[in-house]
Order: sequence, then structure tokens, then C-alpha cells
Amino acid sequence: MNAGQPNPSYPNSIAEPDTPARRDRRLATVLLVSAVVVLVAGVLWFTRSPGPPTAPVALRVAAETCDEPCDAIKPSVTIEWTPPERGATATGYRLLRDGAPLEVELDGTQRMFVDEDVTIGEQYAYQLVALSDEGDSAPTAEHVATVPTPPDEVAHLDGVYRVRLTVRSASSIGAAFGIENPLPGKRGTDRWSFTSNCDDDVGACTSTWTGLEGDIESDASRWTGSVAGLPARCGRDGRAPAPIDLDLMAIDVGVVDGGWKVTGFRGTAGVSFRCPGFPRASATVSVTGSV
Repeated sequence: MNAGQPNPSYPNSIAEPDTPARRDRRLATVLLVSAVVVLVAGVLWFTRSPGPPTAPVALRVAAETCDEPCDAIKPSVTIEWTPPERGATATGYRLLRDGAPLEVELDGTQRMFVDEDVTIGEQYAYQLVALSDEGDSAPTAEHVATVPTPPDEVAHLDGVYRVRLTVRSASSIGAAFGIENPLPGKRGTDRWSFTSNCDDDVGACTSTWTGLEGDIESDASRWTGSVAGLPARCGRDGRAPAPIDLDLMAIDVGVVDGGWKVTGFRGTAGVSFRCPGFPRASATVSVTGSV
């Protein structure tokens, strides 16, 4: 080849030599593309929506009314749960009772709620829904709790009772408990009203016979006491104190207007007085009362 003449180019049919540098560049390009694909796939995987949470798990309900001894009556149901196992993180919870949502706010960190708006002896069914920005979970299965009744001996003697009376004994008396000429075996009816001296959320406490002075004490379902009955007439203008002694046993108890109360009793009532110049007059009757 003469000096000064240009080098002939490779024919079109001859490929450029595959040098190590070219192979390195191709490998680097493949690796870069693969890394980008993996990175994009990872970003898409970790940023995709997790979907609504699954329902909370391990829902538990437990009802109670009072401790032992039953000094305070506070019916309640405690609901506990574990957060959803999959899906979006719960931001809060909706508590359903008997299919209707309770007006309570439960945030995503809570694991327990105490429902105190319950009644002694009633049954309640609870469900829980997890809330999130991705939507709500399905409700849990229903879990049922029955609020237990307190012991019979802490029921309150409170309310208006229909009373049946039977004279057991009487002497020197013209009328007693609405019964004229109260001879033994004679019967009558009356309405007695008692008022508890404490609120419904307190255990057993004293009662009063409405309108009469004196407390009636409670002791293991038995009610005893002396109250100042209406004065007895002694002649045209005279009056004599006529206290009434009660000894009643509760035979039925139940929930009345949300309170734990005596709904039936039996026992005796006695009255005794003395008018000046006359022998002592007295009467004892058997009584049975019910609401």
C-alpha cells in the first residue's frame, strides 16, 4: 500500500471486532437495566395498597355486676380484642351492640372497652369493625354476654306493693291495717309503699315506709324495724302513739326500672297502743306483698 493513501474501510459484510471493551459495555448495560427493573418492581410492590384490614381477632366479652361482697352494684360488659392480622393498619374501631353502632370513639391503639350502659339480667351481642384509610373490615362474629344478677340479699325494699293481710291475733282494738273488728282469721288488702334510703347502685341499705318515720333494716333478705304508725284515736279528741313492728322476708327479687329490688315478701306486722284508762290494744297480722 502506497504511503499517503487512505486505509480501505471494512466491507459491509464484515462485522466490527467484538473486543473485551465492547463486551464489558454490553454487560454493564444489561446490569443497569436489570437493576432499574428490580428497583421499579420493588417500589411498586411496597407502595401498592394493602387493602382494608381483616376483621379484629380474639374478641372476648365478659359481664359482671358486683364484686364479693356486693357493696356496689355496677353492671358492665368488658370487651377486649386483638388487632387485625392483615391488611391496612387499623386507625380506629366501630363497636356494634345488637347490630347497632355504639356512640363511642375507639382509636387504633385501643384493645379494650367497658360498656356500662347495660341493665342487670339483660343479654347483649357485640361485634367489632376495624377502620382504616383503605376501608373498613368485615364485622367480627357476634359474641354474647348476659349481665348477671346480684345476690338476692342486696335487693332494695323499694316500690308500691299490693298486700294481703290475715289477722293472727287482736285484742281491745276496733280496727287495724284497714281491717274493721280484726278478729283472728279475718282478711283484708292494702297498698304499702317503701322507699330505699340509697341509690340503685349501692348494695343493701335501709328503707322507710313512705310517709312514716323510722328505718327498716336489711339483713340477708330479711327486713325488720319499727316505724311510727298513725296515732290511734282515744275517745273524741285523744290520740296515742301506735308504732308498727315489721318482720318481712324477701321471697322474690327482680329488676324493676333498672334497679335490683324486692318484688315479693311475706312476714308479720304488729301494732300496739294504749289509750288512757283502757287496756293495751294490739293486733298482729300475717302479710304477703307483691309488686
